[in-house]
Amino acid sequence: MVGRVEVPQEAFVAALATDADIEKVKAARKL
Repeated sequence: MVGRVEVPQEAFVAALATDADIEKVKAARKL
């Protein structure tokens, strides 16, 4: 968390990872 640009990037990547994980869980539940 050195620059203000790095924080949003990390949060953005974390959000994408969370969405991907949620999709995997939903797919697993369907199976």
